[in-house]
Formats: sequence, C-alpha cells, structure tokens
Amino acid sequence: MATTLKSLSFFVILLMVISLFFIGTTEARPFNIMKSGNSAASGGTESFFDVLSLEGIKDGPSPGVGHGFINSEILGEIKEGPSPGVGNEFTNSEILGGIKDGSSPGAGHEFTNSGILGGIKEGPSPGAGHAFTNSGTLGGIKEGSSPGVGHAFTNSGTLGGIKEGPSPGVGHELTNSGTLGGIKEGPSPGVGHEFTNSGTLGGIKGGPSPGVGHRFTNSGTLGGIKEGPNPGVGHEFTSSGTFGGIKKGPRPSIGHKFTKNRILGGIKEGPSPCCGNKYTTGTKH
Repeated sequence: MATTLKSLSFFVILLMVISLFFIGTTEARPFNIMKSGNSAASGGTESFFDVLSLEGIKDGPSPGVGHGFINSEILGEIKEGPSPGVGNEFTNSEILGGIKDGSSPGAGHEFTNSGILGGIKEGPSPGAGHAFTNSGTLGGIKEGSSPGVGHAFTNSGTLGGIKEGPSPGVGHELTNSGTLGGIKEGPSPGVGHEFTNSGTLGGIKGGPSPGVGHRFTNSGTLGGIKEGPNPGVGHEFTSSGTFGGIKKGPRPSIGHKFTKNRILGGIKEGPSPCCGNKYTTGTKH
C-alpha cells in the first residue's frame, strides 16, 4: 500500500518536471532572473532553475490522475478505495473483543463463556426432557407417579392418625369417643336414642312409656303445676296465692268472678241472674 503511493507520487513529480522543462523552452518566462544566453543548452539550464524558483508548483492537474493523499499516516492507514471482491474487515480485532467475522457455515452462534451462564445446557437433548438439577431444593418430591399407586401421606403423625381410605363394609367411626361425651354411635335395633347422662338433662325421662303421657319428673321446679288433665275437672292453679286468688276454670252454671273485688275497684264481674250490670259500692262484695 505505502509502496504504491510512493511510486505514484514519484511518477507525478517526474511528469511535472518534464512538462515544465518542455514549456520553458518554448514560452516566455517572466520570473527568469538567471538568463545569460540564447543557446539551447543555456535555455535548458534556465528552465531547470525556473522550476526551482517556482518551488515545484504544479501547473494544473495531471491528465488522467486524481488527487491522492500526501500523508497516509495522518489518515490512519485508511485504504484508498475498496479492493475488488473483498469487503471491509476490522483492522483491530482485539478492540472488537474477538467477535467472529462472519458466520461459519452450518453452525449457529454459541456462548463464548459458559461459566457466566451457570452451566445452562445449550439446547435440549434428543428424547429427554429437562430434569431438576437439585432435588434437595424441591423437598424430595417424586418426579412422576408410580404405576398403580396413588400419593400417600409422608408423615401420618401430622395428620393425627386419620385412617386413609375406608375399610370394606365398615363406616368411619370416631377415634376418640371421650371427646364426644359418651354418645352412642348409631341406633340399636328396635330401641330409640336415649340420653346417656340424665342428670345433665334434669331428670327428663327419655322416650315415652307405653300408654302414659309425658310428665315432668321434678314438679317442684315447675311450681307444682299438675301434668295432664283429670277426667271431668278443669285445670286449676295449685297455689292461688301466687296468682292473686283467681279461680282456675269455671264452675258449672257460675260465671267467672274476681276473688277480691277491692283490688279491681269494686267492679262486679259477670252479670247476676235476672239483673243487669251495676256497680257495687266498692266497700263490700
């Protein structure tokens, strides 16, 4: 490259000298200060010194030659014009970090430093899926199920001894019957459900007796109310003092009357036979 530029420069300078020498022998030279004769030899010498006086200024461009760079070092060795059939390539491959110039036929781009990528496998293996690298991180989970076997509990203690799956022909029963307070599980054939602890329920009889109505076991708690009607007798209060002496139930052919009419302001209760309603004196019945 440098040799070609030097050869071209020398050729241009030589051509300029020959041209000026030829022109100086045929034309007037107003800058000639060293003219001493008219001979051909002296004319040639004078023309040579005229060229030196003009400091080698080129008179117009040379035919067929373009302007080239004088100092190739200033331009950083830039190539003048492209080379035929060759593209531009990088001058300094180290600055570009070892990038491959062009692709290799039939091969893709691969990672230069696999350590930075953490050893990731490039592309899948044929016929094999991706497996877990660290099974400890996944807590020992089984990869895939075994044929014909379901997933069982790893720690049965955590589940509190619950039976896994029902036994054939037997329902689920309670593990701790003490927590349920001794309730009988399921009915006995032909017997209704009865209370296990009658003390808690206040002595209520469990289930009816044949031919007898339901009655209260503890009549004291209920205030002595009679349970069930007597035949031919209405319901009456056991303690008339508690209810203010009101008579319980009507007597035959007698209306209801107030036991103590002074409390009610002497109003007579009910009509007397053959007489209309009237106010009493309020002092006696």
